[in-house]
Amino acid sequence: MPFSIKANFIDVFKIGDNINFNLEILKVLYSGYETLIDGKKLTKPIIIINTSIAEAVLHDFIVNRIKKANKTEKLFSEILDVLKSKKLDKFEHYIVQAEKYDFFDLKDTNFYNAMHSLRKKRNRIHIQNYKWEKPYDENQIFDEKSKILSEKVLEKILNTMVTKYPRREEYHDFVKDFELPWNRHFLI
Repeated sequence: MPFSIKANFIDVFKIGDNINFNLEILKVLYSGYETLIDGKKLTKPIIIINTSIAEAVLHDFIVNRIKKANKTEKLFSEILDVLKSKKLDKFEHYIVQAEKYDFFDLKDTNFYNAMHSLRKKRNRIHIQNYKWEKPYDENQIFDEKSKILSEKVLEKILNTMVTKYPRREEYHDFVKDFELPWNRHFLI
């Protein structure tokens, strides 16, 4: 059953708007995944979009929210100067920073490894697999287990952002809430 998550943490409207656009695409893909005879073949684009949304959320938070934060906001004051001096422009760098500062309070779990795993899978959008990463067969990479992992990681990121990093009250209706097209994995 689809469910909504507040978008009260997004800093840049257009990023939130584009996330909602991709969630609309996911709604169509999940519908086909459940109803079509060959619906399982939609796993690759589902994983890629779920992971790309996770990257967009981290980009918005690190590049827009933290790096441009006003020091009076007291948001991560202990890491603000460090992040402002770094050039972060890749998903891998966002994950490294999230793990280093444990944004999601999951340091002693496999959460950040799961994010790296999904990042590598998402980068396999290139069919030619020019890095010759194993497994070579895409149907072994983009499977049901990875689809569920992509859902759980994205859901955990969004839940944490809503509860731990909301923006000031006047921004809470800034971006339309995010509707996720799968059954909830976690209670907030």
